[in-house]
Amino acid sequence: MYSPKSRKDISKELGPYLNLGWQMAITILLMVLLGWWLDGKFHTSPWLIVICSLFGVAAGMYSFIRTVLNLTKEKK
Repeated sequence: MYSPKSRKDISKELGPYLNLGWQMAITILLMVLLGWWLDGKFHTSPWLIVICSLFGVAAGMYSFIRTVLNLTKEKK
């Protein structure tokens, strides 16, 4: 069994990685909602929702990769 100190160390190392999925999902969801709202406002369905969702995926992936690279740099 693990001692309490080692569990704490493990959770401290995993903590930043556990947020990455939520961060990416929220970014994509917000951009999809923005595209949906803009499509309703400008009657351009489905173009703005497609463009905003693609932008959300790109922004989410960029943030994900940047965070992982920064975390690996800190470990070295």
